[in-house]
Amino acid sequence: MNRLKLLILSLLVFIATSNVAFADFPCEVVDCHGRKIVLENAPERIVIAGRAGFMITNAAFFFKTAPDKLISYSKSLKLVNNDRFYQMVDPGFATRIFNDFETGIEELAAMKPDIILLRDFERQKYERSLDQLGIRCAFFSLEDPTKYPAEIETLSSIFAEPARGVEIAGFYRAWQQKIVDRLKAAGKKELPRVLHLYHSSKGGAVSFNVAPAHWAQTWLVEQAGGIAVWKEAGIGNGWQQIGFDQIAAWQPEFVTLVAYGGDVSKAKQQLLEDPLWAEMTAVKQHKLFAFPEDFVSWDQPDSRWILGLCWLAAILHPEIPELKNDMHELHRSFFALYGLNVEQIKDIAVRGDYF
Repeated sequence: MNRLKLLILSLLVFIATSNVAFADFPCEVVDCHGRKIVLENAPERIVIAGRAGFMITNAAFFFKTAPDKLISYSKSLKLVNNDRFYQMVDPGFATRIFNDFETGIEELAAMKPDIILLRDFERQKYERSLDQLGIRCAFFSLEDPTKYPAEIETLSSIFAEPARGVEIAGFYRAWQQKIVDRLKAAGKKELPRVLHLYHSSKGGAVSFNVAPAHWAQTWLVEQAGGIAVWKEAGIGNGWQQIGFDQIAAWQPEFVTLVAYGGDVSKAKQQLLEDPLWAEMTAVKQHKLFAFPEDFVSWDQPDSRWILGLCWLAAILHPEIPELKNDMHELHRSFFALYGLNVEQIKDIAVRGDYF
């Protein structure tokens, strides 16, 4: 009898301390398009495919079973300097199967996936063909930070780790609320005018681009206590190119700069040396900032958007010194969610104007 009690107690302790909860199957998950996907059993062979798949992959590795269940990633992750990060969180990365933008439906089907995960804009390309082959697929937007925790919970059901999903979602909600509370407590009435720019030098030609009004970059500026000066011009569903005259007309107090696939610090230096930019108020007042990035820029609808929100709030509101302390605590806590230790986290280089 005592042995039985000990066994039961040990089991209860295991369940209470385990990061992987027992999920009930069959279960139903609802993706970002409102599609209902019935999972009779826990998926054991999961594929991430299509464009911008790295944003799903970065969320997937919050889950302890991801290294065992993910059999293939989209090669889009290789476009953003992610290799070293994935080597840190995925022991099997070196031998992983990759797919790319042009991988055909037949090739994906040959991997015998239980489910394929894709970004929301890939629905037209993949849904019908996969349905005809009897292959389940789920779509993720990740573009709206207010819905990001809910999408994490959807992902947790697919990985059969619902308790972990609740934990991660709670992390995002708690930190977002903490930052908002800091700003509210300060009671600042006049908000700074902010311009967030994507500096592109593709093909050797430099261009400046602003995000659509409904994208994460616009939301981040507003949530961090700023006015997104380009919002009315941010129409459409993609980056919109603008000229310097428009930039000057907006008269931003702050300019934050990103350079996806490029060197953001170098891009900032080029602007500082430009005679036209030298006349900008933001440059004169030393308020031109290179948005931080490690393996991925912190302004994207990637798992790192919470880092971008805290950093941006601290930059726009230097009168709230607690935000900088929050930033360092958040950075450590965020990467710890991936199972990284203190030394590994210290070894992650952050480019841009981090503090």
